Amino acid sequence: MEEMKGLSEDGKKQAMAFAQSEAGQQLLAMLQRTHGQQLQTAMQQASAGNYDAVKRTISSLMQDPEARKLLDSMRK
Repeated sequence: MEEMKGLSEDGKKQAMAFAQSEAGQQLLAMLQRTHGQQLQTAMQQASAGNYDAVKRTISSLMQDPEARKLLDSMRK
């Protein structure tokens, strides 16, 4: 998990668990379909350790109505 430096151990575990979950995979697939370039940028930022930029990019992506609907359904 070296590529996730800067995150707490708990944050790393939560991010990995979500990314590997069915809901996380659905969200990733939807974002790839609708915002592929922005998602690619976020991944490059994460690889470079620029987590502030990643947070801004992900926050922007989460404004998408389809993403918000999927996230809301996961919370239930």
